[in-house]
Amino acid sequence: MKGVRFLFLMLWWPLVAAQTPFASSVVRNEALVHFPQDIVFQLDLDPSVTLTEAVLTYDVARFSCLEASSSVPVAVTGSQLAWTWVMSRSGNPPPGTAVSWHWTLTDDAGNQFNTPSQTIVLTDNRFEWKQLTNGRITLHWYEGLNVGPTLLDAAVAGLTQLEQEMGILLQDDVTIFIYDSSEAMRDAILYVQDWAGGVAFDEYNTILMGVPPNIADTWGRTTIRHELAHLVLGQVGRSCVGGSRPTWLEEGLAVYAEGEPTEEVQQDIANGIADNSFEPVRSLNGAFPAHSTAAGIAYSQSYSVVAFLLETYGQEKMQQFVAVLSAGEDYDNALETVYGFNVDGLEQAWRHSIGVADRAIPPTPTPLMAAAIPTLHPLAPPQSLPTTVAPTRNPENTAPDSAAGSNADTTIFLVALTLCCLGFLLLLLLVFVLWRRSRKRREEPSIKDFADDADENS
Repeated sequence: MKGVRFLFLMLWWPLVAAQTPFASSVVRNEALVHFPQDIVFQLDLDPSVTLTEAVLTYDVARFSCLEASSSVPVAVTGSQLAWTWVMSRSGNPPPGTAVSWHWTLTDDAGNQFNTPSQTIVLTDNRFEWKQLTNGRITLHWYEGLNVGPTLLDAAVAGLTQLEQEMGILLQDDVTIFIYDSSEAMRDAILYVQDWAGGVAFDEYNTILMGVPPNIADTWGRTTIRHELAHLVLGQVGRSCVGGSRPTWLEEGLAVYAEGEPTEEVQQDIANGIADNSFEPVRSLNGAFPAHSTAAGIAYSQSYSVVAFLLETYGQEKMQQFVAVLSAGEDYDNALETVYGFNVDGLEQAWRHSIGVADRAIPPTPTPLMAAAIPTLHPLAPPQSLPTTVAPTRNPENTAPDSAAGSNADTTIFLVALTLCCLGFLLLLLLVFVLWRRSRKRREEPSIKDFADDADENS
């Protein structure tokens, strides 16, 4: 046993000895957050350590089907290292998101060391936040005494309705941030639509809303239930095989979760029935209109379609429909599997239920789907997966950076080699011609030789 222990120490000690200089030489290792624009990762070492390579690896806490951490080579110019994640180019995660990072360092002796992993939570420091928690929902707000309790109560009521009337259950804890205006909320999230009053990030389990305190008890109550429905539906319908939900289903369920339809929703539906002006349901599979008025009408129509499905076929069918979509089926096949009709058949059945005449529906082409290649679920919020910055090329590294560079270098080499061969052949040909001429001159008799022969003969 002593021999085994001694052998282990002999193998283990060089590793410890190699890492000790790094571990004791880290002076500063931190991330400076300028939310939502960028994060600056900084590492300061004792000048006695000579680095040759440094790689920063950072990760964002969110749901992902694949490992999403990013590793970035950082140029070594001394004992102070820094790299900036420019979120204004890639889009930013919402506040409340945890970001972790560590450095991998290599010195001039070939020793390698990983700094301990550290984590920060992104915070919108423009405001002093208050916090309330009820069960699995945590709500943050900063303006208005009763805004937090009022909206948390509405969120809990909305969650209860989702569970009881639709059978859709919350999977993970939810964090909600309430801003006092939609403008303040949009300043916290880059590239969000300019008419958005709330955004649900189901991959982060986070909701952001802009709610002025004077309408928290009216518009705020319905909107928080709407966004919570988006988030819970996103959790239930998460897919790693390319599954996605049509927009009319996503938004229709969210409006249904608000409770009794508002006067605006009822008026939109009444106008659509009176004028027979509803859009084809198939056209609501994708993005809604960017104009707020047209978007509102699309929301109302989607609510009516979803209400028809829930009230006619029940919550179990709706749960099956969401599950089949998550398995990667397209909209038409999923509807056929669960309800027995495609999108066009759904439209005709829904129109009959509200007393509107059939719409002439032209033949639709067979939809094409990528069966084997997973795709990201399209979401209204900005894409937030960090973009890895391309590593800067080391001037001392003469190896090609890519296949394209390698091909170009090969082509140049072949052209140069061909020209060299041609030049060499031309030189050989010239030498051969000159040699032939010289030899011919030696073999031909000169005039003086003919004269000498004549004198001898005479």
